[in-house]
Amino acid sequence: MAMVTGLLISLFTMGSDGGSAEPHIFAILLTLTGIGLRVEAAINESRA
Repeated sequence: MAMVTGLLISLFTMGSDGGSAEPHIFAILLTLTGIGLRVEAAINESRA
């Protein structure tokens, strides 16, 4: 869910670029969090 939210924020802010990088930074953090959670779930699944 975090990955999708991050990508949506990135897409929405691309059209309305006001010179501010904060929305893109937030989107990157959410996307990386989502990727990290998926990797953690894959590692935990392989251990079980």
